[in-house]
Amino acid sequence: MKQDDDIYHSTFVGSHDILDKCILSKEEMDEYLKKTEHIDPKDEHDHLYSVMTNKTRREILKFIDIHARSFDELNEHFQFKDEQLNYHLSMLEEMFFLMNTKTGWKATPHGLGFLYHTILK
Repeated sequence: MKQDDDIYHSTFVGSHDILDKCILSKEEMDEYLKKTEHIDPKDEHDHLYSVMTNKTRREILKFIDIHARSFDELNEHFQFKDEQLNYHLSMLEEMFFLMNTKTGWKATPHGLGFLYHTILK
């Protein structure tokens, strides 16, 4: 895929603030890019809206922000049952907003882009 044809990732071209904030390692970023190279943002929009209208998921994304957060740390902060937290994390991971890494849950460029450039109250 040529860079010009990559509509999904072109969102972040020139958005160095988002890429600079993202704490994914090179390997994690490569994995993220590979997993998301097939995504058409037009097709993704409705699903993204349904996932992110949930205030709990927005709060999880805000709490993680530019940090790596362990499951225990998230659970302690939000006081959810494990199943509830797993459900919300899996929804955020499915939208490629978060990645579960060796050092904890981290926001992807897509997640940080949503966090910093979308207003949902």
